[in-house]
Amino acid sequence: MEVIRAKEAGFCFGVKQAIDRISTLHGKGDIFVLGKLIHNPQVIDELKGRGIKFVDNLDEVDHGTLVISAHGIPDHIIHEAKKKGLDVIDTTCSLVKNVHNITKELEKKGYKIIIFGDKNHTEVKGITGNLDDPIVISGVDDLDNISPGKYALVSQTTQEVIRFNEIGDKLKKNITDLIIKDTICSATKLRQESAKQVAMQSDLMIVVGGLNSANTRRLKEICSKIVHTVHIESTSDIDRSLFYGKNIIGVTAGASTPENVIKEVIGLITNR
Repeated sequence: MEVIRAKEAGFCFGVKQAIDRISTLHGKGDIFVLGKLIHNPQVIDELKGRGIKFVDNLDEVDHGTLVISAHGIPDHIIHEAKKKGLDVIDTTCSLVKNVHNITKELEKKGYKIIIFGDKNHTEVKGITGNLDDPIVISGVDDLDNISPGKYALVSQTTQEVIRFNEIGDKLKKNITDLIIKDTICSATKLRQESAKQVAMQSDLMIVVGGLNSANTRRLKEICSKIVHTVHIESTSDIDRSLFYGKNIIGVTAGASTPENVIKEVIGLITNR
């Protein structure tokens, strides 16, 4: 049985930057992370083992260092944290920051912002938290009730390129004053395309990464359209019966999946 690993898989630069940044804080007092630094349980467990605390609300922190996750948060929360006297370390991915800046600027110019994404995702909450009255959509069907006006379309950075383009095409047919900003990050695009290429060569696709990771779930959705695909977090989730009768197994991983976890999965498959 042959294993093919996607060329683009595992940590993206934004995730690596966040982890590297928080690693420099070890031993420098109490450290709190607001939300999840990244969406990967192994990484979170490792950081907890170092004594780093994770909180869901700013009210839970009254001293020490507050780390903002790679997914970002609304500006007003950062301002509140600084007013409390906290040392704020912002690890928000630069590409997510770019979406914040684009949407704030376009709203100032009178455009109503449409965001293609998951309204419950931390990244989207961070973007909408800076805006007056944005619209969050999950697909083209959500455009049916869009009234005429002045609109700007952006995307959560980890969404699927094809679906974003479909939304843009539909808006172009009905909205004359429209700005489209493709804010899907390059790492997401590369991982999606690389996963597709491997899936087309495989009898089974294994996607490795946190079950709560949006970009990892997207890889699973994309590959599932091509070949039977299974999303796992670690080797403990693998059902060996999946490999029966399979000659080529494809493996890819989300942008927050550590290299050692990917290697462990590949090792289990090849040495089953």
